[in-house]
Amino acid sequence: MTTRALVVGMGNVLRGDDGFGVEVAKRLQEMADVARRAKVVEVGIGGVHLVQELMDGYDCLVIVDAVDRGGAPGRLYVLELEVPSTPSALEAWERDLTDMHEAVPSKALVMARALGVLPARVLLVGCQPAQTDDVEIGLSPVVQKAVDEAVTRIRSLLDPVEELKRRDEILQVMFWLQAEGLGPDVAPPDLLRFVDDPGAIDMALSRLVDDGYITAEHGLSANARYRLTRFGLEEGRRRFFDEFEPYLVRHAHGECGTADCSCHSGGGECRGAG
Repeated sequence: MTTRALVVGMGNVLRGDDGFGVEVAKRLQEMADVARRAKVVEVGIGGVHLVQELMDGYDCLVIVDAVDRGGAPGRLYVLELEVPSTPSALEAWERDLTDMHEAVPSKALVMARALGVLPARVLLVGCQPAQTDDVEIGLSPVVQKAVDEAVTRIRSLLDPVEELKRRDEILQVMFWLQAEGLGPDVAPPDLLRFVDDPGAIDMALSRLVDDGYITAEHGLSANARYRLTRFGLEEGRRRFFDEFEPYLVRHAHGECGTADCSCHSGGGECRGAG
């Protein structure tokens, strides 16, 4: 399950919070566990430098930068980017990204894809800046605090076991919400009551959509609502009862705590009855 990843810290350190990505990269470069899984570099605002780095060959690219999505300063975003295959699709892609194209080296990514050196996965770990317009060295307090969160999130992203565990957790929560009558449509704020990590939720939902466990309405946006597919419902049920069966006598909906009991599908005699 090992992958070769490239983590790129981008930004202008002379523009206040725009130096977020560079600061995160410096922190990651000091960590031995990160060094075993990824190469970490600072490329400033140079898109060509990014393409040159990618020519060494990687399975995953993680871009770290300040990103304006209109949220509260210090808000961390973890997104999986689908890079268009042709330059003609670039304008529409940048429009969909709203203001993110000012931070993400979109033309460099399209060039890397055209050259065949773009990794299969391209992730963006972005932080909503407080200010980037004035010439100023150093991050604002709220963005400086987000550096710690970003370091933790990237270390988790580079560990496939941790990522799978978080996706499994989200799947179980979505099954439970639907079983309790709080679904089937679920929004990210609903999940925040159980998983206090917006970035991890965004990333897990994106991967669950890709893998066919859930579907998304309104795209992968702030207004998106998610629903388990039939496959996702079956997997969520199985994993939920695998996790909690020892603590269940009878499920709240007339279902017992036995994962393979026929009562879960509406037929047969419940083993937990009586």
